[in-house]
Amino acid sequence: MADEFQTNVTDGVLHIAVNIPRLDASSSAILKSQLKPELDPAVQSAEVELGNVQFIDSSGIGFLLGIYRKLPGDASVVNLRNDPPRVQAVLELLRLHRVFKVV
Repeated sequence: MADEFQTNVTDGVLHIAVNIPRLDASSSAILKSQLKPELDPAVQSAEVELGNVQFIDSSGIGFLLGIYRKLPGDASVVNLRNDPPRVQAVLELLRLHRVFKVV
């Protein structure tokens, strides 16, 4: 599973690269368990690379919202990078493009 997700923290930013085509219930559970040690008080924002994701379901959305909720303060930011059109359509349908910064 190490090749499916890559995480690191640099200067208070949690970087997550999702290297699989589906962000669903099974993959979200694995990613959540990997992130527990990464989400400490030093992390102020997150950046999620979604370029390889072609499908996202409610569990994947829940995973992204979980990151947002665990970041400290009202000024926390989750940047979503390179989200494919299908993923972007789901985010817009749920109006989450107002919560996350899509870059």
